[in-house]
Amino acid sequence: MTLPAAWLLLLVLDPVGEAPPPIAGPHAAAAPPAHPHPPVPPPRARLPSDPAALSAALQRAAHDGPPVDALRAAASALALAEPARARSLVQRARWSAWLPEVRVRVDRRFGRSESLDVSPVPLGDAPPVGLDTVDEVRYEARATWDLSRLIFNPDELAAEAEALKIADVRREIEGLVIRLFFERRRLKIEAAAADGYDVASNLRRDARIDELEAELDALTGGAFSRAAASRGAAATSVPPAAPATP
Repeated sequence: MTLPAAWLLLLVLDPVGEAPPPIAGPHAAAAPPAHPHPPVPPPRARLPSDPAALSAALQRAAHDGPPVDALRAAASALALAEPARARSLVQRARWSAWLPEVRVRVDRRFGRSESLDVSPVPLGDAPPVGLDTVDEVRYEARATWDLSRLIFNPDELAAEAEALKIADVRREIEGLVIRLFFERRRLKIEAAAADGYDVASNLRRDARIDELEAELDALTGGAFSRAAASRGAAATSVPPAAPATP
């Protein structure tokens, strides 16, 4: 059989034209190993179908974290913008006029005097000589009240202006804390009600929640993390309820 006839026979027997698998010889190059795929995080647990259980799960997600009032107070205290501090400035400026202006003075004097007493009658003895020294210490204290400042103290205007600045700073800081707090709460509710198989959206949402918690922790001086840790410790320390006996 000639060579063209052999090729024609092969085409008839294998019309698809698939080539036979190569035969591994002693000098054949080894195939590169296949790279394993990265591990895929497990999907979230599906929500319960019971409406009561679903509502309870969403409530737990909504109230997961310290109260917003504690975070507002911690942020104001960290920025030295508490309401009590502003009121104290105004009150101290008002009562400062009742305090007098006090002056204290200390004066010390050193001196020496000499005298010679001469008698008109001639005496046999030498005339007497007098020698005196002076060492005096004088103390002086003075208290002065300005009665016009008891009625109106001009320092109150400066104190009230400073109190208004403190109030503006407190309002801005507490507004930022409130926005971050409730954005975190909305994301926690969305995470509790999200589809467990949408891994990319869940990861982005978790990253945003971590970012919000870090910002709240920075604004409150670590109060957010301390409150979350105390709530977690309290939750783990509660003993499980005993099963009801029939």
